[in-house]
Amino acid sequence: MKLAAGIILILMSVVHVIYGEKMQVDELKKVKANNMLIASLRVMSLQGGIVVFAVGLVEVLTFAEIIALTGFAAFIPVGIICINVLSVLIISMIKHRELLKATLPQLIIFSVIIILQLWSVL
Repeated sequence: MKLAAGIILILMSVVHVIYGEKMQVDELKKVKANNMLIASLRVMSLQGGIVVFAVGLVEVLTFAEIIALTGFAAFIPVGIICINVLSVLIISMIKHRELLKATLPQLIIFSVIIILQLWSVL
C-alpha cells in the first residue's frame, strides 16, 4: 500500500506543477494578469508539488525500508495529505463552490491515496 500511495503521490506532484505552469499561468497571461499574481501562482504550484512529492518519496522510502517511521511519526505523511485535501475543501465550500466540481477527480484520487496510506499504517 505504501508503494502504491508513494508512486501515485509522486505522479500527482508532477501533474500539479505542470498543470499550474501550463494551464493556470498561461490563462493568467492571456488576461494580462499582474506579474506578481503570476509569480505567486508559480510559487504556490511549485510548493504544493514539492510537498506532495516529498510525502510520496517518504512513502516509497518507508516501503523500501530505507527509513522507518514508528509510532506517531507513521501518521505524519497521511496527516500532511489530509491537511492539503481539507484546505481545498474548506476554501471550495466557503469561497469558491465552482472549484469543487473542477477538483472532484483530484479529490477522488487523493481519497484513494489517503485510504492506501491509512491502510498501510493501521
